[in-house]
Amino acid sequence: MEKPVPACDEGSCENRGCSMASRHGAGSVPQAASRSSLKIAQAAAMVVLLASEAGALNLRVTPADMQRALTLARWPTTDRDRVQFHERYTFTVNSPTVDYFAVRTVEVVTEFRRLELIAEEHARINDTFGRAGLHEVEEALRPWRGRLSIIVSLVFDPAKYITGVPPVDLVLEGPTLIAPIETRRTGLYGGGRQPVLVGCTVESVFQSDAVGQEERAVFIHRGGTPIARPPIDFSKLE
Repeated sequence: MEKPVPACDEGSCENRGCSMASRHGAGSVPQAASRSSLKIAQAAAMVVLLASEAGALNLRVTPADMQRALTLARWPTTDRDRVQFHERYTFTVNSPTVDYFAVRTVEVVTEFRRLELIAEEHARINDTFGRAGLHEVEEALRPWRGRLSIIVSLVFDPAKYITGVPPVDLVLEGPTLIAPIETRRTGLYGGGRQPVLVGCTVESVFQSDAVGQEERAVFIHRGGTPIARPPIDFSKLE
């Protein structure tokens, strides 16, 4: 006959697992339940990430999309998950050098991704952004509604004579040519006490609905002279 397990006081029993195991089942102590809950939360975050990977260019971010962007930017979504998300929006080019500069990368910031980046900044300081409703989220996104940015990173050759930030422009090719709404060029400096111009970024803003959900080449040029033409499939971005 099986010997009965004596009752004990949880607060005083030296073997705290005895009464807990008898109530919850062997191996089902609260620590294990906590780990299980964490895994479930992390899995849910991955579902959000995979759902965003499956979508095409989001021409209108909805409240549900906002919630997904907020979830992606916060714990329990991991840094590794966020890196995987952002990798899809950055394209390595490494073009030949023209005069003293070359195209290193091209990056796309869609409306959805911009909101995720905004939410990441708020997550770093652990404030209440988006936790009491979506009003402030909608306000933060308002200036970028219906817009996407393409950011070209140029690297300068220090062995060449550098005359400043070059007047590089972008145009999207495809069934129709799409010119940007605006373009900003920003110099990048290094060198410590005596800063040296080592590169620059060229950010052009486009209307999302004009870009559409198709593959287009980014025609990077200076005064019409081609520098690079990397293709971007906008149907694979969100």
